[in-house]
Amino acid sequence: MSETQLTQALKGAYRWYYFKKTDELRPPSEIDKREFGYRDFNGNMVRHIQLKSKGELYALAVREVPRSIYYSVSYYKDPAAPMQLKGRMGSDLVFDIDMKDVSKSYEKHSFWICESCHAFGPGQAPGICPRCGSKQVKFIDWACDECINEIKNEAMNLIDILQGDFGINANEISVYFSGNNGFHVHVDSKKFISLSSKERAEIVDYIRGTGFESEIYLSNVPDRAKEYAIKRKRVLIDPQVTVDVSRIFRLPGSLHDESGLEKKLCRNIETCDPFTDAAVLPDEPLNVMVYYAPEFKLKGLKFGPYRMESAKLPTYAAVYLMAKGLAQPVI
Repeated sequence: MSETQLTQALKGAYRWYYFKKTDELRPPSEIDKREFGYRDFNGNMVRHIQLKSKGELYALAVREVPRSIYYSVSYYKDPAAPMQLKGRMGSDLVFDIDMKDVSKSYEKHSFWICESCHAFGPGQAPGICPRCGSKQVKFIDWACDECINEIKNEAMNLIDILQGDFGINANEISVYFSGNNGFHVHVDSKKFISLSSKERAEIVDYIRGTGFESEIYLSNVPDRAKEYAIKRKRVLIDPQVTVDVSRIFRLPGSLHDESGLEKKLCRNIETCDPFTDAAVLPDEPLNVMVYYAPEFKLKGLKFGPYRMESAKLPTYAAVYLMAKGLAQPVI
């Protein structure tokens, strides 16, 4: 089975989604002032695209069938121009909470796999495959319900800080499952748009508790403030995502390139189930050869574990494995 056939299988599933579920895409505000970009199934990144309407966005998704779709967190005078000539007018405030930064359990079941001979093993990837000597060894971040719950708790802590410490209204905060191993938090509030990267870095430091010398601080605050300072939650957000105003961010409603799951709006972060809600590809069965996969759950069904065996899986589960490089289609 050639790599081309694997690509065709993945692209076929993504094509189905963008043709049948186009209205799941959630265009950003002031769409004509955003830079758009996408990654194709050959690994090429295309950027500096200006779209003037959600209809143009839908057309791009159906025409190009991207493996990933992105938009800029910044507003520009000329989104299609080179970066230094775009003319930034402001930027949204966004946050990324990723499993590898938060979860205490994911390394227990994450693993590596050789892309050449499909050998695998627990823990971090070795420099070369111990079986075949290939350097094409990939580390797989493998999420479970426990990991997702840890990240959800961190997202709820972030929401508490944004509302309680920054005075942001609940209706100005949107939380999305990233489509793979984390959550994105978007703040839709005009008062943050003009902040510089430096000012955003200060927000990040506050949220992460970076540079906080508790002994010095506590010796210089009133007693009534000490309890809050000690108990204040600190959230391990990715600092670069919030600070980098030239970044393009995964588009809500689009499919993740490493899972085939949707970047899905969580209307209630406490009750959302990403492994059910974001599994939006069809149930139609596909035959695949699975190199290796621990047990996993999607749409309430358990799959695996698998080890060099063929399986007939629903499209959403087959794509989940193929997108991670753990399986290939069998015809």
